[in-house]
Amino acid sequence: QFKSYDSTEAGTYILDAGDYYITAAADAHKAVNNILAAKGKTTADGMDENGDENFTDIYTVTALDAKTYAADSYSGEEIHNLFDDAKGDFKYLTRNDWENTFPEHDGEVSTYLSTWGNEINGTDGKSYVYVKKADKDMIAKMDSTDSLNPVSDASFTDAPVFARNNGLELIQLRGKDYDDPMWDELLDQLSENDLQTIVNYSGYGTIKLESIQKPHALDADSATGLVFGDKAGTTFNGAEVTAQTWNIELAERFGAFIGNDALLGGIAGWYSPAMNIHRTPFSGRNNEYFSEDPFISGNVAAAEVREAASRGMYTYVKHFALNDQENHRGDTETEYGACTFANEQSIREIYTRPFEMCMKTDPVTMKYIENDTVVEKDIRACQAMMTAFNRLGYTWTGGHYNLIQGLVRNEWGFNGFIITDADTPTHMDPVQMIKAGADGKLNYAATYSVDLNDPAIYHYSRTAAHHFLYTIANSKAMNNVTVGSRLTGMDTASTLRIGLSVISVLGLALIIGLTLKKRFRKA
Repeated sequence: QFKSYDSTEAGTYILDAGDYYITAAADAHKAVNNILAAKGKTTADGMDENGDENFTDIYTVTALDAKTYAADSYSGEEIHNLFDDAKGDFKYLTRNDWENTFPEHDGEVSTYLSTWGNEINGTDGKSYVYVKKADKDMIAKMDSTDSLNPVSDASFTDAPVFARNNGLELIQLRGKDYDDPMWDELLDQLSENDLQTIVNYSGYGTIKLESIQKPHALDADSATGLVFGDKAGTTFNGAEVTAQTWNIELAERFGAFIGNDALLGGIAGWYSPAMNIHRTPFSGRNNEYFSEDPFISGNVAAAEVREAASRGMYTYVKHFALNDQENHRGDTETEYGACTFANEQSIREIYTRPFEMCMKTDPVTMKYIENDTVVEKDIRACQAMMTAFNRLGYTWTGGHYNLIQGLVRNEWGFNGFIITDADTPTHMDPVQMIKAGADGKLNYAATYSVDLNDPAIYHYSRTAAHHFLYTIANSKAMNNVTVGSRLTGMDTASTLRIGLSVISVLGLALIIGLTLKKRFRKA
């Protein structure tokens, strides 16, 4: 936690030389007093009360260390800059030149009223949004569906394989390592429709796949409880209230309740916890996000993830990443995703840190039966992730190669399932998504398809299916499934999708009917 990211010189994490003061205190004010006391200061020097130097210790780093943290603690992967394209042309605040880099407004005062608490900047005593006109180059970058993947499509020579009869069932892969060769045999059994379904049609759960005897798996939303499949019908307080307690045991108990409720209600995945940052008190979903501080956000979220996972759930930590506002984030068909600019240091130290802490939290022990014997295996507690509506720089986060493949897959060594936020067709391109290293769209209507005859797209789609099935195989979705058992009836996920579709059609019919009735009355 002491390390910082140096994006301009070392291009990795460093530990600065100097004295690091560590203290325990009732609040930040008393903590500062303890440190001042350790430095020999008293009320005679202007302090309002004396601190206690006995609660302070010093950790000294004699020389700048740019090696110890230059490799990821989980994967061992070398860490280097990934987000230079997200910096933009802005001036960033630095302690080396505080006065000349202090933030200034970029743009001009508009005629749009601000709902974010800007200062009074209008001649009428009101607050207005600052705006800046985008040039053609910026708009072209926003219109692009380039994932920034450096690998050429022409380098792939995969020959598509569908519906091969290898006689495997998904339950036989439970507990197998991600790179076990059995996975290739299982993936060969998937039909073309199976791959299309996984990539394009994974919202609120996934349907059964008879080719490998994968049962349906229902996913539920909400950071304060399960919105369906909840037998107890319990809704809890907002996430920020839990964070304010600094009580990790309480967070664990909440995660345990979610996991237990999922066992009763038949839920496999949970669209939570949400770990975006409180950049302003006025953000529309602060009740779902823990804090303005990444450390407490990551600790509380990791506690919830661990306990829910210990009961077999896969939790979609969200919204990855830098999705820290609700206004204009891009969740309607008239919006195209807010362009979010930040430097590499803030991206890594603030916005992606809570997600990283969840990825690297303690594993959970999974029990399963193999050859009539109960086997135990430690697996990663965090097995799923949800991307966001917004863009990092000009590139949609759900289709940003360096964000997903570079950071999550390569650096953090993550092999779980990555899904989009609720599908918005304006800028959430499925091919861009899979080329970036993500896997499925949060979509319950089959409105997309990808060209599986293209070797590159087939390769990425197959990889997405591997991530997805690896997650399902090691989850409670496989409870009560044994080798040789067969799926019957309509699964809950399909029932939910049909219900949502019927409601949408009936709602549309009602609107049309009322409109026609109104017009005929006028006539």
